[in-house]
Amino acid sequence: MSFADHPERHEFVEFIEQLADAARSFLSGRHESGRFETKEDASPVTEFDRGVEGALRAMIRTRYPHHGIIGEEFHAENPDAEFTWIMDPIDGTKSFVVGIPVFTTLIALCHRGRPVIGLIDASSTDDRWIGVDGLPTRHNGRTVRTSGRTRLDGSTVSWSNPEVVLEEHRAGREALNRRTAWRVFGAAAYGVGRLASGAVDLAVESGTVGPYDICPFVPIIEGAGGVVTDGFGGPITTTTRLTCVAAATRELHAEALRVLNG
Repeated sequence: MSFADHPERHEFVEFIEQLADAARSFLSGRHESGRFETKEDASPVTEFDRGVEGALRAMIRTRYPHHGIIGEEFHAENPDAEFTWIMDPIDGTKSFVVGIPVFTTLIALCHRGRPVIGLIDASSTDDRWIGVDGLPTRHNGRTVRTSGRTRLDGSTVSWSNPEVVLEEHRAGREALNRRTAWRVFGAAAYGVGRLASGAVDLAVESGTVGPYDICPFVPIIEGAGGVVTDGFGGPITTTTRLTCVAAATRELHAEALRVLNG
């Protein structure tokens, strides 16, 4: 049985929105947090990251005790389960710490390792994108599409973190930047949402991401007509790390991969 025919699909979609509502309620009115700790990978973490993830994990355990959970802040639980929930409680913690409102909450449901529902929730700007395998992507309840751009020349690209890029992508990053019309830096998952809505043409992550950073993008971008893979053209699953390239069309995605890996 494909996920499109799964009898609980509608229930799962309702539940992922309940999770996002809970995260938004926790973060409501909190547009900055000057207090943070530095993790082993040099990234920051706040009490709000841990608080949101803890609350969402508790909701999942109560509703679906046999499902797996993978999150950024705590150890994985039953990650080889048929259904696994993946979350990044605050994607863009650096922005959150200093009060720049482009941070988001990311949640995905994966079926046998493949993302089938994805959600990006930007509580500070009241934006929510949700994608479901086999259905059109919605932004605040309205169906959205990518820009449809097929050529790299003249396109726009959102780089999540310009400070970090894999060694094998360093030369490609500069080539990609030369070919595109202009770049947006530091938007993180918010940039991917804007790609789904047609505002930018490409979104690239290279060097610092885990599955919780990128699994939600798959149903969102594909449901809006775009293409998303890891930085080398492979599928994004619960084990994907380090890279992600999303594009408005298959043609643009293929050209961006060639340049990035050239």
